[in-house]
Amino acid sequence: MITRLSILAAGLVIASAAGAQSTAQQPASQAPQQITKAQFTQTIDARFAGVDANKDGQVTKAEITAAQTKALQEAQVAEGQRLETEFNKLDTNHDKALSLAEFKAAVPPLKPTETPDQMIANVDTNKDGKISAAEYRAQPVANFDKADANHDGILTAQELAAARQK
Repeated sequence: MITRLSILAAGLVIASAAGAQSTAQQPASQAPQQITKAQFTQTIDARFAGVDANKDGQVTKAEITAAQTKALQEAQVAEGQRLETEFNKLDTNHDKALSLAEFKAAVPPLKPTETPDQMIANVDTNKDGKISAAEYRAQPVANFDKADANHDGILTAQELAAARQK
């Protein structure tokens, strides 16, 4: 029974891959807000029927393979179309080739993560509107001390790795 249910579940998931992919790409405002158990069951039954090619009420390995192949082909077509659309957005002169300039133009410009005012506010502990060397050093040294697990004044590779995981 478990094997049969596993195969059925796998087939239903595979058969609905293309449908789920298009649903996942919908904006949240278009996603269904609620679904009744009857609607949910109807959807599951329809997915089962889509995999049960010979309509005998059972899903075989061959039917799962066929549904999987079909869903994969549909997903590949959709992905190809999406990539072509994205390529065409980058190919501003429409010569079907991307120049370095076109490629670079598509990359968002680098921007500072904080304004100078934000940086001063985050580091200026005495709130005088300037950052002293001691203020500049304080947080990095505190981070060093926190990472120095054995407090020997030396950061080992293991201590650095452990600190990065935290």
